[in-house]
Amino acid sequence: MKDQSQNIKVLVAEKTSYARLVLEEVIDAEKNLTLVGIASDGDELLKQMKLQEADVVIVDADLPKNIRLFTLKRIFSEAPVPVLLLLTPAQLTLELLQEATELGVYAVVLKPTVTQRLNYRSLSAEVVAKINAVRQLAFREAKDRLQLLRQEVELTSPEPVRRKPVTAETIVVIGASTGGPQAVEAIVKKLSPAINACILVAVHLPPRFTRSFANRLKELTSLTVLEGRIGLSLRPGKIIVAPGGKNMVVEAVMGNAANPRIGFTDEPAALYDQPSVDLLMKSVAASAVQNVIGVILTGMGRDGTIGAGYIKDRGGVIIAQNEASCAIFGMAKSAIESGCTSEVLPLSQIPHFINTYAAYGNKVSETDDVT
Repeated sequence: MKDQSQNIKVLVAEKTSYARLVLEEVIDAEKNLTLVGIASDGDELLKQMKLQEADVVIVDADLPKNIRLFTLKRIFSEAPVPVLLLLTPAQLTLELLQEATELGVYAVVLKPTVTQRLNYRSLSAEVVAKINAVRQLAFREAKDRLQLLRQEVELTSPEPVRRKPVTAETIVVIGASTGGPQAVEAIVKKLSPAINACILVAVHLPPRFTRSFANRLKELTSLTVLEGRIGLSLRPGKIIVAPGGKNMVVEAVMGNAANPRIGFTDEPAALYDQPSVDLLMKSVAASAVQNVIGVILTGMGRDGTIGAGYIKDRGGVIIAQNEASCAIFGMAKSAIESGCTSEVLPLSQIPHFINTYAAYGNKVSETDDVT
């Protein structure tokens, strides 16, 4: 029998008995979820909500008496509870998302588009992950939830043309300190315009300098260069610069570890090591990205050494800039002495290694000629 003291309590509102049965089975199969009620229309749902203390309500957009989101409006005004909304791709518009998030919707699930009985079992993993995500996202501001939902809609909505993968197969994390801006510029201007990788850059700079640094990089490459902000996707061809004074990381959104996004952490880091290379590398190593390269450049201190260990342990590659081309041989030296590095290269050879690895993945070995 479930220990329900810490469980997420779920109420299901679906118009068909089959869908209600499947969702009931999906919830009952999870140890940390408890089904506290089932409803077949808006009126019944509101009655259940006033009797049961639910943490999440799953609502079918086609629920009887939910015309123009009337049921969601009643929930919001009479018994506000976070809502997971089920809807079809045809119903999905940015206007609907905007109104829905203002009414407490924190996540959406697109129903299968089949002509007969909906295969809700195929959605069980997504439904469970998004129920669990309520503890992470439910109480964010509506505008923040809308931003996340808009990004998810962009990824899941059908389009007539083929799109690039949601997340790059290869993530490159570049870390540096003293002399770092010039070293990063030297790498960026030689990266392939068609590189199949997302580049994350963390250089120890104060807040007022990272935006101008990102603008400088834009002048050197045709790749997309952005200063990091919450929710940015890690698409191929992007260079994302960690904002000064903040510790940028990548994090799973709504339980989807295979599609990490940019976030920020309050996890402690050395005062002068911000943005933290260690924390960024650690978060990328923990993601489900296929290939990871860590690049540690010039700079004082040891930032990046711990992160390099995480990347190495997950099967990634660590490149350190050699002493002769470093302005300050501190961070790279520390990484080399830790035994985590796969290659020690002059700055001029690092862009070619990144281009080659991004093109061929783990087929590039430590003994391959990258010159």
